[in-house]
Amino acid sequence: MRAHPLPALLVTLAALTGCDAPADDPRVAWLQSTLVEDNRILLERSPDAVADKFRKMASRPYYFFRGSMAVFVGDAGRPGATPTRFGSGPASRVLLLGDPHPENLGSYRPPSGVMVFEYNDFDGATYGPFHQDVRRLGLGFAVALLEAGAEPAVVGSIVEAAAAGYVAGVGSLAAGAPPFEVTDRGPSGEIVDDLLRRAARDGHAREALDEYTVVEGGVRSMFFGDVERPTDGLINDRVEPLEAEEAALVRGLVADYPATLLTARPAGFFAIKGISRRRGAGVSSYPLRRYYVLVEGETAGLDDDRLLELKEVLDPTRVAALHLRDRAFSGNGQRVVDAQRRLHAQPECDPLLGWSAAPPLQVRIRERTKYQKGIDVARIVERLDERRWTLDDVAQLADVAGRLLARSHARAETLDGVAGLGPIADALADDGAGFVAETRAAVLTELPRFEADYAAFVALLAEEGPWLGYRPASR
Repeated sequence: MRAHPLPALLVTLAALTGCDAPADDPRVAWLQSTLVEDNRILLERSPDAVADKFRKMASRPYYFFRGSMAVFVGDAGRPGATPTRFGSGPASRVLLLGDPHPENLGSYRPPSGVMVFEYNDFDGATYGPFHQDVRRLGLGFAVALLEAGAEPAVVGSIVEAAAAGYVAGVGSLAAGAPPFEVTDRGPSGEIVDDLLRRAARDGHAREALDEYTVVEGGVRSMFFGDVERPTDGLINDRVEPLEAEEAALVRGLVADYPATLLTARPAGFFAIKGISRRRGAGVSSYPLRRYYVLVEGETAGLDDDRLLELKEVLDPTRVAALHLRDRAFSGNGQRVVDAQRRLHAQPECDPLLGWSAAPPLQVRIRERTKYQKGIDVARIVERLDERRWTLDDVAQLADVAGRLLARSHARAETLDGVAGLGPIADALADDGAGFVAETRAAVLTELPRFEADYAAFVALLAEEGPWLGYRPASR
């Protein structure tokens, strides 16, 4: 991928700004306190992992975007936030994905065997105004294009494509059209088609098992070590053995999990053959606990072994000024699974999706398979640079993302117990073009502030230390 000039420039800016920035600029002080507060629990539990998370966020604008959802939500509720003309009480109680952006889109292989393209991260799912999800999606594309060195006019056109896709998706459903789906049975643009092809190929080859397990003497067991080498001392993909107490915890989580599946599995399917701790995944979730569990599958043979991923889930970032009561759940694991099943076109799109809990630990469980592969912004930037993909391809991806977001919002029940389609369609009324223009203006207004925040964040790390000035009790 072409080296992005911004990080190197910001490191220089960090050296020049010195320690006066937080005291002199209320915005920087607010940024610092917001990020510390958002990570406070993990700063006490896993300070080194949070330090690595902050390092990862500083390495690229897009990683900072992914790790700073609390800043985005905080800004939405602050005085001076760009207002919307398309709000209403019912339309402010829609089930949101919470953090829709290009890298939270990816592939699935449901029981039908037809590859589908959907949103794939529901950790932030909560209730709030529909336009907030649309703006977050638009900003995600804007930051991705920032890394690609795109001009502001181009950035604006891609944001428009995402918002226009959303408006078209709502209008289509309101007119009685079938729910929008993207599959490998028809062309959906160069970027989506490329992803679905690679996911089908790698999933069929069972690449995830090859990466995280080994077969010796006819027995499959866990691999331990670096699957991907560290970068500048930052763990990218490492799997480690567990101590006995932690392994027992994981076994208990897996024992309770089958009851949460939509389709029961044969006896012995979830017999455990190995456990590992995965480190280095994600950005916001970088410090969270993530386990891999090798289970038997349908038979005692090696060919149908399955690899499960148990991912810790914390509370979502609450929509500012609303603090609405969510549906009653046993915990965050159930919350995100419920959201995924309601927001996907097919509730069993992810066949081994379920949850478990050993309070306070709440986990979402799924199969770790290369059939599930996510959009990679770095790949988009690289292929744009190589002229293998065009900005029209990115615009087509943005349109698909907007339509999928519209379908997700429209099909799930709001807090009022009605499908989201009605309140959203009423809010957009006959001025879809106005909503597109408003979304573009809001995102382009936000983008310079985002760039300044990123520069300030890099400066804060350089001046305040690995925890942004916070001192964990253990240190």
